[in-house]
Amino acid sequence: MDFFSSILRNPPWDFVVFFMLVTGGFFWGMTDGKKKMALMILSIYVLLAIFHYAPLDSLTAGRASQEVWMFKTVAFLVLLALITLFLTRSFKNMSHNDSSWWEIILLSILGAGFLVVSLLNLAPPEVFSKNIVSLSPLTKTFFLNPTYSQWWIILPIFSVMFF
Repeated sequence: MDFFSSILRNPPWDFVVFFMLVTGGFFWGMTDGKKKMALMILSIYVLLAIFHYAPLDSLTAGRASQEVWMFKTVAFLVLLALITLFLTRSFKNMSHNDSSWWEIILLSILGAGFLVVSLLNLAPPEVFSKNIVSLSPLTKTFFLNPTYSQWWIILPIFSVMFF
């Protein structure tokens, strides 16, 4: 119980970012509907399939590992916005009247977790092993542990299929 109260009193920055993503996803889902959130999750899957083929290595050669990670993160988020925009235009006749609040909460948690795992996987291994970027133990457990990170990658597609 003391562990949870210490997190609530003094939350680590990485957990604050995760909760901001969940909250932003929830409000986005309430305004635009769960189908748009599902489209965002599908956009992350599409981008993960093609991102490793982007010619970023020549742009990041000779840079520090945290700079490489930040550059890849920004490029990933920009490309994610573009892919989401183009997919949204392709499915522009989607209605958003069939959304229930619990489905939106579930999609925003799974979508935020999937995005966090995807962004953390862009980092070179030494960024976290040498503690160049310090993450809270809870974040390391939930998002960098291979057992949990595979579930963050698998569960969002099932939520898209069945909700």
